[in-house]
Amino acid sequence: MKTIQLHIYHFCVILFCGVLFSSCNKKTKDDPSEDIAKPTGTVMFHLHTFIEDNEVDLYHIPYNTHDGRSISLNMAQLYFSDVEIVKLDGSVYSFPANKILKVLETDTYLIGEAPVGNYKSLRFKVGLAPAVNLPDAANTKDSTMWLSKTRLDDGYIFLNVQGKIDTSEAMTGSMVPFSYKIGTNVNYKQVTLPDKNFTVVAGEVQYAHLIADYNMLFRGIKINDNANLFIRTAAENALPLAQKIVNNIPAMFIYEQ
Repeated sequence: MKTIQLHIYHFCVILFCGVLFSSCNKKTKDDPSEDIAKPTGTVMFHLHTFIEDNEVDLYHIPYNTHDGRSISLNMAQLYFSDVEIVKLDGSVYSFPANKILKVLETDTYLIGEAPVGNYKSLRFKVGLAPAVNLPDAANTKDSTMWLSKTRLDDGYIFLNVQGKIDTSEAMTGSMVPFSYKIGTNVNYKQVTLPDKNFTVVAGEVQYAHLIADYNMLFRGIKINDNANLFIRTAAENALPLAQKIVNNIPAMFIYEQ
């Protein structure tokens, strides 16, 4: 009988300790640590429009490249999205999905809140993900960035740059029109900036100071051939010329000195 009582006693002690241990390690709904948000800072892009070393302040103004070629812009807009910043250990923080339209008149763009800490690089994509690359027919205010007004399933123009360029070998200043309207899901282009350490501080704004050099789009393009100066439709976005321009997009972006 004593042996049975002893076993019952040991069982009760073990059960009690188990319940006590469980209750000590389980956070209750009232645990204040659950309500304390991780500290964050604000990340913004400060993105300028350039033709090589020249900042473009106004449309229809000719700017000269290093080799003396004149280029003027009458449209320079692009969508960027899928922004990510890379931590020192290589892990990545991704900002919530959004679409941001860069226009000439505005240089500063809110990207979002990020955890405090040290980072070494940033990356983004020019264009829009397939899931959001469909214009809203009821919202015509952004129709200048539709690839087609009649076929909305063609999607948005990811990069819309138009103007005039001197195509002469002697660079005499004889300007001819060009128009590149880059879009379609296959041309959603990744841009990865070189490593450049920065820190996100709690409650403060961290700016990424960048330049978009539109002259880089012409790299490797035979501009003295008039057929190489126009990409304007979804069908033309499937041509080798469009692919060359798309492949030049990452080289447009550098850190501002």
